[in-house]
Amino acid sequence: MNRFSFFFEGERISASEGDSVAAALLNSGKYSLGERLNGKERGLYCGMGVCNECLVNINGERGLRSCMESAEPNAVVQREIDTRWTGTQRKVKHPKRLSLEVDIIIVGAGPAGLNAAIEAANYGANIVVIDEREESGGQYYKPRTKGFRGKTKEDLQHLEGLKLRARAHESKVKFFTGQTVWYARKENGIFELRCSSKEQQVQLFSSALILCTGAFEIPTVVPGWTLPGVTTIGAAQTMVRRYGVVPKGRGLIAGNGPLGLQLVHEMIKLGKNQITLAERANFKSGSALFKTAFYSPQLFLKGVGYRLSAMKSRVPVMSGWELEKVLGNDKVEAALIRNIKSNSKLELPVDFIAAGEGFAPQSELSRLLGVPTKVDPVSKQIIPIRADDCSTSISNLWIAGDAGGMGGAELAEIQGKIAAHGALRNLSNAISGKELNSRYRSHKRVKNFQAALWSLYRAPVRELPKENFIICRCEQVSLQHLTNAVNCGAHDLGSIKRETRLAMGRCQGRYCIPQAIKHLEKRNLIIDGDGLFAPQIPARPISARAIWLEKPEWKGHKETSLPSRPQALSKKPLSKTSADLVVIGGGVTGISASYFAAKEGASVICIDKGHVNSEASGGNAGSLHLQLLSWDFGSKAVGDGQLQLGTLPLQKESINLWGSLQDQFNTDFEMEFTGGLMVAENSDQVKFLEQKIKAEAGVGIQTNLIGKDQIAKIVPEISGSVIAGSWCKEEGKINPLIATPILAREAKSQGAVIEELTQVIGLSKESHGYEVLTNRGSITAKRVIVAAGGWSSKVFAMLNICIPIKGAPLQMIVTSPAPKIVTCLMYHAGRHLTLKQSKAGSIIIGGAWPANVSPEGRSEVLPESIEGNLWAAGQTVPSIGDVPVLRTWGAMNIDIDGAPVIGEIPGYPGLIVAATANGYTLGPLMGQQAANSVLSGHLRQDLEMFSVKRFN
Repeated sequence: MNRFSFFFEGERISASEGDSVAAALLNSGKYSLGERLNGKERGLYCGMGVCNECLVNINGERGLRSCMESAEPNAVVQREIDTRWTGTQRKVKHPKRLSLEVDIIIVGAGPAGLNAAIEAANYGANIVVIDEREESGGQYYKPRTKGFRGKTKEDLQHLEGLKLRARAHESKVKFFTGQTVWYARKENGIFELRCSSKEQQVQLFSSALILCTGAFEIPTVVPGWTLPGVTTIGAAQTMVRRYGVVPKGRGLIAGNGPLGLQLVHEMIKLGKNQITLAERANFKSGSALFKTAFYSPQLFLKGVGYRLSAMKSRVPVMSGWELEKVLGNDKVEAALIRNIKSNSKLELPVDFIAAGEGFAPQSELSRLLGVPTKVDPVSKQIIPIRADDCSTSISNLWIAGDAGGMGGAELAEIQGKIAAHGALRNLSNAISGKELNSRYRSHKRVKNFQAALWSLYRAPVRELPKENFIICRCEQVSLQHLTNAVNCGAHDLGSIKRETRLAMGRCQGRYCIPQAIKHLEKRNLIIDGDGLFAPQIPARPISARAIWLEKPEWKGHKETSLPSRPQALSKKPLSKTSADLVVIGGGVTGISASYFAAKEGASVICIDKGHVNSEASGGNAGSLHLQLLSWDFGSKAVGDGQLQLGTLPLQKESINLWGSLQDQFNTDFEMEFTGGLMVAENSDQVKFLEQKIKAEAGVGIQTNLIGKDQIAKIVPEISGSVIAGSWCKEEGKINPLIATPILAREAKSQGAVIEELTQVIGLSKESHGYEVLTNRGSITAKRVIVAAGGWSSKVFAMLNICIPIKGAPLQMIVTSPAPKIVTCLMYHAGRHLTLKQSKAGSIIIGGAWPANVSPEGRSEVLPESIEGNLWAAGQTVPSIGDVPVLRTWGAMNIDIDGAPVIGEIPGYPGLIVAATANGYTLGPLMGQQAANSVLSGHLRQDLEMFSVKRFN
């Protein structure tokens, strides 16, 4: 066995050949691997790359999952601390790019994927298999490393895995291992997948796709579950079976299902018997026991062997007990377990805990591709809907194995073969019907075994803990935070996410969403498949550097039609059917108008098809702009640029209004005036800045040209290619996820009624004013403000009024939390780029890069925009390259002529339009002035240049 060492926080750590960094550290008793923004410790948790809790810095590179990184001799490993920048500006070789078209793409090299690949390759199909791990086999068939520490021989499971891998590699299947699939789409009948590793970026095309992505472990969510020393059962099993590593000290294995008993047996083989198993099921002999033996004698006997192993080693197996609480400060010190039937409790001193509640499908890729989902009635996990033949409602897309629901390795192998036959039929390959019938018979037998097994392991539904606890480990959102948001009116997942940051972290909601659904259901708020968050891109967090790519610059927004976004509308009767004023649109402008009008004593009804702040207002980056964006000046600007210049004094006034509202409400919008910097990399860009600075000074906005040394003091991580910049100290940022909901609550406190999930389907001019027809009935009002953003022109079309307000889908990118490296609001003089860093540490990357709109009306991000936007960001602040990208989203921006439009529609007294260009900056002022105009009948004189009259 080859042994070597590396350094962890200056201490020399011993490692064996093939160790992951996490395995070597765990073997050395290192549980704490990093620190969150709030100072809380974090460590190894899932052991399979899902949770992103075990992040470390290796040789200056941040954001690396220690469970997925191989230990290397003399490597320098540091704890990743979210408040401390330990990265270095390194020259990194950009991965090579490969584009390939094949017959069938298979994602996942576990039991299902390997069997699908072998089956299809036997019929001559050209197959590619992609897997995130460096070695095939998946979680079940993970091979032992060469440096495995145990003395026992490989068991039958290991040997079966070796044989399966050998058959797959002999069948001329092309493997791409170590590849993270971050993007998937289907267009014109062809699937496109983009994946990346440190060495290579791969773009794959095929008319057939089989998803064998497996499952992740459902966490045991109790107070203290985020402490270092708590892992999933699967993580502990990986350490034991692959590396021969057992955590030091006394341990508790707690959960529901056969995996816990197998782990006990595996640990005993490595000499560990200071463990207790708490199994939630209370076993009873009977028909279920008989059926498991009948349908799979081999697996039944294997289970009996595990039980005898525990008995022989005197390891306590406590049936009917569950983990209730983890005790400790910076790591696990004890576990409180509870007897489910009697409610008696027992405190066990322990050094580590492995806990889990079963498995849930890795459904991110299937959801990205549009496969319908359901919410499991018990676990509340998200389950893709597939047929018995593994097909889905998306043609030529199959889901095999645990990626479509937990069934175990044997079932996964059979489903892999069944899915391969489906894909082969798509290719018109001749296949044996007799062989396929045999697969289905095996499929039925194994499903019967699984049904009997889980009948044997049936346990009561776990209740939510009664005391406060962390429900979202990534963002440290507690049950109390969630309860407060619900009490304030956040009754759907999207609103809760915007108000609490639930599911905004590195695990992308995999762990916390089911817990939030359970909590909402206790409040009689039911979430089904349609109420889930939109699927995320990237499908997994991935470093910015791994996917960035230079793209050509462009001019003008991408024009798009605006189909109605699918939305489950309210069926309740309207609470009011008449008002002085109806405001159409629940974004920042509409909510501000509602607040100011209600404050003046008007009765106000605000209508939105979705939820307040759910479109562009909630999807923007929250910049408070005072200087012009580079694409709003000079030859890049729409028109002669005068209208854009004319908005700058309004933006200054609106920023001041934001501040006064924050003071007036005695709240915190997370406003921060860090200053704004537009950088230049060559002499032409410097000249551009000089001209822009002069033009801005002409309308009262002070910006200054500063040099390289000054810029380096403001942004120490700035690229060496930056030579100058325009600096505006009055610029900053605000948190739209906080500010708009507060405005909405204040509007309600003034008497405004906000009707969400209410669609306007008609608008007519009547003798008394206007009638607004909705899906919930009609409303009469003397006055109407249309503040529907990119959808405003659709509302006006109901009156045969044509106003050139278009929707322009734009996208944003957000990274995982990082130390402060983007210290101010940033732009680029020659590229589409905006940068800022949130209070939570995430870097928000934008710059008006185009998104798309699906036929169903949902915003879709474009991989080309992601790659180009990230490249522009990395050229400006290279350290961004080491920060993982967490998610992207599209929002419907307003495309007019670079300037707002506000005021009464000629010939329609009391009908006001309010649409902004720099939406969030101008939002409160546009709302205020729209309210003033509709109530007084007059538009402020300096706003006349922005009236609808300019469109002739």
